[in-house]
Amino acid sequence: MTMHEPPDAGPARPSDIRTNRLGGEASAYLRQHAGNPIHWQPWDRDALALARDRDLPVFLSIGYASCHWCHVMAHEVFEDAEVAALLNERFVCIKVDREERPDLDEAYMAAVTAQTGRGGWPLSVFLTSDLQPFHGATYVPRARFLELCRKVADAYRSHRGELQIQAAQMAGAVAAVPAAADSVTADSVTAEGPPVALDVVEGVARQGLAHHDPEWGGFLQHQKFPTPLRWQFLLHHHRLTGDPQAAAALRRTLEAMATGGIRDHLGGGFHRYTVEETWLVPHFEIMLYDNAQLASLYLEAGAALDQPWYLGVARDVLDFLLDEMRDGAGGFCASFDADSGGQEGSYYVWTPQEILAVAGERDGPLLATLLGVAPGGNFEGRSILTRRVDAPHAAMRHGRTTAEAAELFDRLRPRLREIRAARAAPARDAKIVTAWNGLALSALARASAQLDEPAYAAAALQIADRLWSAHRDARGRLVRAVTGGRPSGEGVLDDYACLAEGLLDLYQATGDLAQLRRARELLDAAVTLFADDALGFALTARDVDAPLGRRAEYYDNVEPSGAAALLHGLWRAALLAGDQAGQELVASHLRRRGALLERAGLEMAWWADAALLAAAPGYAAVIAGEPGAADTRALQAAFWNVAPPWAVLATVPAAGADEATRALVPVAAGLTARNDRAVAHVCRPGACGAPTSDPDEFARQLLGAGSADGGGDLTSGRNSE
Repeated sequence: MTMHEPPDAGPARPSDIRTNRLGGEASAYLRQHAGNPIHWQPWDRDALALARDRDLPVFLSIGYASCHWCHVMAHEVFEDAEVAALLNERFVCIKVDREERPDLDEAYMAAVTAQTGRGGWPLSVFLTSDLQPFHGATYVPRARFLELCRKVADAYRSHRGELQIQAAQMAGAVAAVPAAADSVTADSVTAEGPPVALDVVEGVARQGLAHHDPEWGGFLQHQKFPTPLRWQFLLHHHRLTGDPQAAAALRRTLEAMATGGIRDHLGGGFHRYTVEETWLVPHFEIMLYDNAQLASLYLEAGAALDQPWYLGVARDVLDFLLDEMRDGAGGFCASFDADSGGQEGSYYVWTPQEILAVAGERDGPLLATLLGVAPGGNFEGRSILTRRVDAPHAAMRHGRTTAEAAELFDRLRPRLREIRAARAAPARDAKIVTAWNGLALSALARASAQLDEPAYAAAALQIADRLWSAHRDARGRLVRAVTGGRPSGEGVLDDYACLAEGLLDLYQATGDLAQLRRARELLDAAVTLFADDALGFALTARDVDAPLGRRAEYYDNVEPSGAAALLHGLWRAALLAGDQAGQELVASHLRRRGALLERAGLEMAWWADAALLAAAPGYAAVIAGEPGAADTRALQAAFWNVAPPWAVLATVPAAGADEATRALVPVAAGLTARNDRAVAHVCRPGACGAPTSDPDEFARQLLGAGSADGGGDLTSGRNSE
């Protein structure tokens, strides 16, 4: 895919404050607006001081580079001279990339959602000069936007007091119960309640399955989002309870997504969502966070549901990330636009004639059938590719053998990709977001071990080193993103938690103790920087400015709640360390969120997952054997073929753990190989099971460890035995 990234115009000068200052910004989204006639400012001290000094309201516009409706509003509204003249005279206009500043996006999105009942991007918010929101919307057409701006400016001049009261009330309502539903009281958010009961987590699973679409998979809604976190939770629910309904729903959903138009069958990645319920017609943008999490989901589901072809889907996604989304230094870029050549989706769709030109008269009709390409198409006269006609049916339709049909797409796929590469390609946002790269690191690390793929291990090590060296500031604290070597934004909780999780996965896959040290350092820093007596874990560090007050994000978005991801990391690190205090810290935070979890259901799927994993006793599996030896590798393969979410893995030399390893993984102390053979141990705090050199027996022990034990208390059952 040909990459199109906006040029870097260099740093802005303070004297540019009365002009458009976005040309020198690192963010591709901000630079997309550098040519607007509006005097856009980045969110910085100069812009905020300008609003105060001129006593003007702020027009705040928040979006991201691959956002289709952001592009629409840019062309229809922000390129208009009349709009620019009005905004430049009567407002200070600030642009924010939500991917660089998720804290600002979350706070002001909450305000707009509270006022209007809906949110989305582009987010359009009017603020007082001291940054309090008093009116908001999303996409607004030109004529209505002009009318709105005139009314807002007039009201700010003539009814300032009323607007300030409205702004204070709006900000106060948002700050009262951060990121919580209207029906949830502040007490239920901050108070520590009883342990989360088994039936609460079971209820979350039952709620999700009740909304499952039995025909097309996913959940019953017109637009279909992959929501990998929710399906990962339901997968773990199935694995720990044996629920057959969850397994059936997972198979239907994963098959429908993998064969539908939401998947780019040539490139290998997944689009962000579909605009209808059959997974056929996508919104064509491609996001790193979706693909990283989907790769992890298909990897584990392939092992847990005995569906080897899921592993091929995961491999396809990871190869796409490596081929198309990786930059020259090993980091993964944020996204691809939906639009290309001025049209949404044009890069991805085909006609029968184009397929015929690639495959020839004999194979063209068969290939078109295999890919769902037909006259008239399924998207604006052209066809989005699918894989919903299997080889036997396609072969029968065209009088060919099943073997011929089965090999045709794989044989011609390189040529199809070559032809597509000559088209106008979607723009790529080269921003390297720390949290999202942590998610990609997890997927690569797991795949390197589960698929025995050294290239994935090398890529995972490269991105880990890149993030550790380039995404920490002089204080050793994470930055949110780096674009073209330029850091932007303070790291938020998600960045610490997701990168720590990725490093833990990399340690398990490689045995590299440096990755475990890094993970522990990040987890300790996250607890220090983000812990908050009222909120639990806040989104921003304790010393970072927050215009609407420090906030927490309890609900998952497409990505995990940073707090829930942190609990997963703390739980796994505690298993490796045999740390009862760490396990109790996780249990304490789960207790504080029990009432909210019961109300929120799948909106807090990753919290439910943390509670679920705390139900079955957690295990540390320790393999003692010569590094790289066949018997050691066989035991490691047995672990990854099970891929147990309720266990962590440490691998030590045949003679046992050295002093450095014992300090970080005390559970490994004293465990060695026996009789010149690698040995696996499945351990709980204070005790290990019978050692074994048999990979099949090791797998049985791991599966037995994950079976439901009938306990009813998810936050204390692990510690009660």
